Amino acid sequence: MLLRALILMLVFMGLVSCGHTPVTLTLSEALGSGKQIDSIKLSPKFGYLRVTVNGRSLLMVLGYKDPDVEGPTHTWYSSEGEVIQLQNGRILSTTGLETDWRNVRNHNLPAWTNLLALSSVKFTRQLDEMPGFRFGIVQSMHLYKIPTPKNAPLIGLSPSELIWFEEKVLDSAHGLPSARYGLRVKDGVASVVYADQCLSNDFCFTWQIWPATP
Repeated sequence: MLLRALILMLVFMGLVSCGHTPVTLTLSEALGSGKQIDSIKLSPKFGYLRVTVNGRSLLMVLGYKDPDVEGPTHTWYSSEGEVIQLQNGRILSTTGLETDWRNVRNHNLPAWTNLLALSSVKFTRQLDEMPGFRFGIVQSMHLYKIPTPKNAPLIGLSPSELIWFEEKVLDSAHGLPSARYGLRVKDGVASVVYADQCLSNDFCFTWQIWPATP
């Protein structure tokens, strides 16, 4: 962890030394507006995630891309240490958010490319939730293709450019607002470039791969 923290610090130093504006906004203190975020000149050496919470936007930087048999794990950092880990466009773990999910496992869930043909699938999700030390939460899930939504807050992309899926928790005891995923298909492979979801009934956010590319 110490090594990763040092590398992260060097990443942000690199943003400054290259003459670019450093990433200074965080999930816990999202200052300014989306327009302020979108005007930042970014170094092409790094990958970015544009995250929006309660109408305010911030950037996270890609710290690591770790290989895994189920797909690489992308670890995104804010300058204040909040962390979001994504695998195949899905949350694997978070740290430092109002609600954190840890050790997320999805069972019997096909790859996105296979889902394009299936259109609908039911699977099981297991996770730990903080605060509250709720371990081993098991949720029955339904993921299905939906028409292009009219209210997806994409920046730099039209919702019609993506393929959309909605995801619901079927267990009434663990009900959450539905999540949505926007997928782009390139060379026959589908990948998530936008998502909005809630980690609790009170904490929701959206993320988008940034900068947006057509």
